Amino acid sequence: MKQKFTKQEEQVLACLPKGEKNAKKVKLIILQSGCNKRDLYETRESLLKKGVPIGSLRHPPYGWYIPATKEEAKRGLLEYSSQAGTMNKNLARFKAAVRKEFG
Repeated sequence: MKQKFTKQEEQVLACLPKGEKNAKKVKLIILQSGCNKRDLYETRESLLKKGVPIGSLRHPPYGWYIPATKEEAKRGLLEYSSQAGTMNKNLARFKAAVRKEFG
């Protein structure tokens, strides 16, 4: 069965380029899709839940893209894993700071 997308999901999908070398900066996707930043990130999350592989580059050319090859998809996975590692470190630091401050 073909996946159903909301109008906003379709607008965001239409803005996402194929291939990491064509990655598009979030600011440009916001302009082109008509979403605000919060809605854009929520839409990315809903598209990921629906099985759309959206890669994210945290180095030049920066931005979001749909992987064009298995290798790009693997690199995209590494980017998300790296981001998750950073978030987990920040979570641990925050917990330690809260314990120190509030017991």
